[in-house]
Amino acid sequence: MSTLATRVQQESQHNTTDRAIEKAIVSGDLRALTEVERLQYNFAVCRSLGLNPLLRPIDYLVDERSGKVSLYVNAAGIAQLRAIHGISVRIIGRTTDEDGLHYVTCRATDNHGREEEAIAIVSLTDKYNKILTGQAKANLMMRAETKSKRRATLALCGLPWLEGTKIRPSSAIDPPPDLLPEEDFDF
Repeated sequence: MSTLATRVQQESQHNTTDRAIEKAIVSGDLRALTEVERLQYNFAVCRSLGLNPLLRPIDYLVDERSGKVSLYVNAAGIAQLRAIHGISVRIIGRTTDEDGLHYVTCRATDNHGREEEAIAIVSLTDKYNKILTGQAKANLMMRAETKSKRRATLALCGLPWLEGTKIRPSSAIDPPPDLLPEEDFDF
């Protein structure tokens, strides 16, 4: 095989960092990227948001219907965003209706006085529409609170991350050092 043909074949099997980022930005879908490219993109997003990637602030979200893979800012990322932007969050409403839907509304405020409100709704019923009790009910109520705070924080930061149901942590663990971005993170 000629040198040119070998190079073309290698490039088609492995994207460059720039191509990986372009694919992810244009389509919002990380499926086509290799694990290393996902990690590089993850680091680039962390850098752009001022997040410390060593604390794993971003997971991968997999849409169960389409298989689309996108980024999901997790609890560690939300905590970092709140600290970076001086955001405080306060629950301003909780209610449960007669159908067993639990609503939590919260308000996020940054250190410049800007505010955003967000609501989260969870069903407190089982698959037979019977109201849950005990720990199962408590866990769902806490989930609604967490979702509401997360959404308000992201809205205040201007980040359009999608909500989803299935999160997959990064599987690109300990890639070769020469494949990681060459940058210093001053945290």
